[in-house]
Amino acid sequence: MAAATLTGQPAAMSPKSILPGTLLAILALLTAAPSRADVNVDLLYDLRHTTDPRDNANNFPVVELKLFYPRSFGSFLMKEEIDLDGSNHNVSQTYTELSQSIKLGGATVMGAPLYAHLGYSGGLGLFGNASGGFYIHNAFNVGMEYPFQVRGAFCNAYVAVRYTSFAKPSYDPMLSLYAGRTFFKSRLLVANSLEAWATSNNQGDASTQHASGKYTSWELESEVWYKVARDFSVGTYVRTTRNVYALSNRWVVYPSFGVRYAF
Repeated sequence: MAAATLTGQPAAMSPKSILPGTLLAILALLTAAPSRADVNVDLLYDLRHTTDPRDNANNFPVVELKLFYPRSFGSFLMKEEIDLDGSNHNVSQTYTELSQSIKLGGATVMGAPLYAHLGYSGGLGLFGNASGGFYIHNAFNVGMEYPFQVRGAFCNAYVAVRYTSFAKPSYDPMLSLYAGRTFFKSRLLVANSLEAWATSNNQGDASTQHASGKYTSWELESEVWYKVARDFSVGTYVRTTRNVYALSNRWVVYPSFGVRYAF
């Protein structure tokens, strides 16, 4: 989960208002996805309570869907995360990221093409046994993207301006870096992605309207997957974050482990 600061606005909602639309979107995506798209579904068990009990009451299962679709003019990426931290492991939060790169004609940097980058993130969550809820505010980013290779690893970097839809909108810089490589005839995948961005302290609500300045958020996602069958892998997914899931100015580590099914 990238760029998902949980400083949302309370909103009355029920689980029924979150789940059907999410499931329908996922089913439509899976049935319509072209064969050359990479589609992965991960079932993870998140151990964040074990490593950070101060801000997390439980460990819980997580379902993640990732779709990567390369085209001649650019690539589309979708990530959908569903946290099952509600009572009886019902859905407690959904979070979506979308991005599209668009090739800028013949523009190149060190021989590799340069792209425009467009991105979106947002979501919904529940608390108090679904008695109330919150927004993960919509964030839109636009910038420049540069994919490249280093010693057999696929890498991607972009810099962007990020707009967050608070009551008082926040306009901020954002940086993203990704590096991934396979080993042992593509049976082992090792990948890391880093995102860093700023957010205004004054978000226009009663609790922040007199604040000034900005705070910085960081999230490093590290994953290792080993293919045990044609479409199945086992592995780990570790998040190292600061000011993402709680504004505590602490570095925290959220490890998880699970299985991946590749379509």
